[in-house]
Amino acid sequence: MGSKTLLSSLRFATWPIFGGDGLAATIARGLLSVVLLFALADIAFVLVTYARDKEGLGQNLLTLQADDIAKAVTVDGGNLRLMPAQLYREPIGSAQMAFAVYDRQGREIAFDGPWELAHGLTPPITSVSSETRRDDHATGFFLHGARRTTVQGQPIWVVMNIQGEGLRPFWPVVVNEVVQHVGVPLLPLVLLLLALNVTVVRRALSPLAAAAREVEALEPRRIERRLTMPDSPREVQRLVGAVNAALDRIESAIRALRDFTADAAHELRTPLAILSMEVDELPASTAKEKLREDVANMTRSVAQMLDMASADALLIPQGTVADLSAVGAQAVAQLTPLAIRKRRSIRFVDEHPARIDGHAEAIGRAVRNLIENALTHAPEETVVEVTAGPGSVTAVRDHGPGIPEGKRGMVLKRFWRGDRSRTDGSGLGLAIANRIAEAHGGRIEIAEAPDGGALIRLWLAPQSKNESTDAAAE
Repeated sequence: MGSKTLLSSLRFATWPIFGGDGLAATIARGLLSVVLLFALADIAFVLVTYARDKEGLGQNLLTLQADDIAKAVTVDGGNLRLMPAQLYREPIGSAQMAFAVYDRQGREIAFDGPWELAHGLTPPITSVSSETRRDDHATGFFLHGARRTTVQGQPIWVVMNIQGEGLRPFWPVVVNEVVQHVGVPLLPLVLLLLALNVTVVRRALSPLAAAAREVEALEPRRIERRLTMPDSPREVQRLVGAVNAALDRIESAIRALRDFTADAAHELRTPLAILSMEVDELPASTAKEKLREDVANMTRSVAQMLDMASADALLIPQGTVADLSAVGAQAVAQLTPLAIRKRRSIRFVDEHPARIDGHAEAIGRAVRNLIENALTHAPEETVVEVTAGPGSVTAVRDHGPGIPEGKRGMVLKRFWRGDRSRTDGSGLGLAIANRIAEAHGGRIEIAEAPDGGALIRLWLAPQSKNESTDAAAE
């Protein structure tokens, strides 16, 4: 039972080593293939050697049969007896065998086998410990031999006659030799190779696994991160160096794109400001109001492009704390004139939000974009409610048509607009807010308000415990 449990444990423990498609599994299968090829070559060598050594085959067959017969002999009351129920002899195919067992006085203890073979069995000379004779003839072979052994300290002699043909009767000898000279020596080798694969190979590949984990942890918002260069092996160093070089090129391209976006948006601010002043000087008309609205939308889109570039490059200094109540109140104050122009109103509710670790200006930018989005989609003469808290959340809700559940993930993408016919938005507002939330370890959650409209929550990571304690102490 113990052996079966051990083998089962070994089988289940080693299967993942050989069953995967990784480099370690490939090496393990290669090592196992070498062992199997070596074992097959060794077995072939044993077979060829014994096929040529007829005398050795005969001697080993007689010894093997004598050992099995001796195991069935016991001492009972000082007398030697053969226990037939315990008698087990290796099968020798179509060959016939007869044997007799004698004690030191030459008395016969047991006798078995066909008469034509057994009648020639006689007690050996007590000084003989081993005797073998083989006669080959046209129809096969004849073996006669005697072997001396001891049973519980008493010597016995097993005398045997075996008659057969071909190599089939000697298969027990060949199998025994394969086990002794192939299986037993190769078992430590197999275990050694397994230990080598589990320890040395995996240890050598551990820098590669560490590099893979670092690659999986890379994020577009942390483009400055690089893989740690391992001390060895050289192949992994080359791979890590190549990946870091590729990351350098990617970072350069991303920064160039961001700089271009920010520069283009910045350069557009001046002509838009001039255009806005020139529009104001035009005579009052419907066309003037339409042109003023278009210029305002263009100015807002340019501002959002700058906000997006700033959000992508956002780095939060360690130790900075943001007051969500102050951030929300300031955003509402800044956008109240816009709400009045759009014939809407904004209401701010302070639910005593928690202080958080974060960039107050960036969070304010996110809240402003959420409010501007609500003002755009809310009907006239309705209220946009901005609630700071409780906890580290700021919620903005409107009384507009809301956002269908199937589109809530899409509205967070850049330049996505549900209604392409509208010209009063660029599809960046929610994307900017979402990017700033992610930079603060938070998220944007879109839901439907209880009595209709969209309810958008800006969740941010709360202030760490240590910093909260320090703030309280101050």
